[in-house]
Amino acid sequence: MAIGGLTACETEAVHVGFRPEAGASYRYEINVQSVTTTVLGDEAPERSVDEVRLESRDTVLSAAPEEVRVQVQLRRAGSPDRTFQVRFDRGGRLAGVDAVDGLPPAVLGPVGLPEFLPAAATAPPDRPLSPGEKWKIEASPTPSTRLEGTGRLVKVMTAGGRKVASIKADTSVPLSSTSQVGDATVTITGTERTESTAVRALADGVVEEASSVTTGSYNLVLTPVTGSGAPVLGTMSVEIRAQTKRLAE
Repeated sequence: MAIGGLTACETEAVHVGFRPEAGASYRYEINVQSVTTTVLGDEAPERSVDEVRLESRDTVLSAAPEEVRVQVQLRRAGSPDRTFQVRFDRGGRLAGVDAVDGLPPAVLGPVGLPEFLPAAATAPPDRPLSPGEKWKIEASPTPSTRLEGTGRLVKVMTAGGRKVASIKADTSVPLSSTSQVGDATVTITGTERTESTAVRALADGVVEEASSVTTGSYNLVLTPVTGSGAPVLGTMSVEIRAQTKRLAE
């Protein structure tokens, strides 16, 4: 849904906190394009491009004074649905990711959160804000993930007779993971950085549309499991662009 019919920006302080009602449900379309370039040892670079269209159904399970719990169901044509639960504080900042259906949070992948929940990074603090005001972002969506950065309320405007707020955020996450691939252990270390924007309704803080650009640079170490042969060093770079828009019920 494109935000049309915008009127002049407003300058008063506003409250953009996440204030949904328990039982409320929202549908989103998410389009993600990712480009990955991998170099191992002396081999030529390997480049892959992937485009994904997802639908997300977000259902508010509970809306307590300090925390909102939301069930997120991701649907992709030709693939099984993935369902998990996330916890937000009253500002809408991501407080944690919980597993359901036996799936760990890692099912989203090392750079999955900003793409599937781009508005979480742009969530403002739970207090009145004036256009141009900035805030510090600190979140730990998983025990091993630390998200840091800054957010800014860009402007307050009217769209289709409703007041909305435009928000931007710049965040970074240091990452480190080890996995088994065939007969080798792969260790990845690096940092991902995300630039996010979101338009939120002032009435309840629900996201109307959002976008994000995530770039990651990683060092790779490929170690044979049997111990035969020296480890192979490499690099991996990732660029992921995501567009999210709310769909009519």
